[in-house]
Amino acid sequence: MDLLARVQAFPAPDGNAAVSELLRLPGGMAANVAVALARLGHHVALHGLTGDDAIGDELRALLMASGVDISRLLRRAQTASHSCFIAVNPAGERMIFGLPGVLALEDPAELDTVLLRQARAVHIGPGPTAVAEATIAAAREGDAAWITYAPGDILMYQQPAGVMRIAPLVDVLILNRVEACILTGQATPRTAAQALLGVPRHALLVTLGAEGVWVGAEGALERLPAFPAAVADTTGAGDAFAAGVLAGLLRGEPVREAARLGAAVAALKIREAGAQASLPDLESALALRDAQS
Repeated sequence: MDLLARVQAFPAPDGNAAVSELLRLPGGMAANVAVALARLGHHVALHGLTGDDAIGDELRALLMASGVDISRLLRRAQTASHSCFIAVNPAGERMIFGLPGVLALEDPAELDTVLLRQARAVHIGPGPTAVAEATIAAAREGDAAWITYAPGDILMYQQPAGVMRIAPLVDVLILNRVEACILTGQATPRTAAQALLGVPRHALLVTLGAEGVWVGAEGALERLPAFPAAVADTTGAGDAFAAGVLAGLLRGEPVREAARLGAAVAALKIREAGAQASLPDLESALALRDAQS
């Protein structure tokens, strides 16, 4: 659950900022991808974890209302669900502070391998690398045409070696510009993308916010522009992008066009506050992408 505060400017150390609006909104990287994919017309099961608190119950209800199958969403007894405090400035930029609580499966034994073998595609968000490895192994035994991986910035700091061990096993690795630089030690997103080119099985995608996305596929690196957008809040934009990419891949599109669809979904999402607000249906996302081709 995200507690989102609108501020005129981020405070300096020891400073303070007045909050003009305070919103309580559902979030979570994997949940955001799941809701976006459901909005794009896919049947989605979210295989994760909440606590047994009121926040967990509310998140479950909201996911169900969004059309996400939560039958594999586990509940950890006597545990709080994860939440975030997010400050957003008038440019839509944000600072995120993660609060303690469970949100990801922690043990490979918790995985529903039958579900993973049946899935047409599997998206892996932040979580223990051992769980990610076991997820990939189960999905490869079944019908998964695509496995995408967005490990998030916390893993870049805590388990960079684990991320690099998993990256060659997935079809598409999705990072933002900060994560790519942390993972590689490179100074710029471009040099980071070059260092990672060819590591995932099919494609590397490094998102750049308003500057677009680096697409690395078939040994070549190309920067695609972002779509023009009225920015209210960029929270969840990367998750919306990942959902659009996966939707494009499942349509049989090449990586470049799937990335453009992801960029269109993200551009439509950032019009409103909240990680799961303003997510488009497939028709709207395709209309924006095709109008800019």
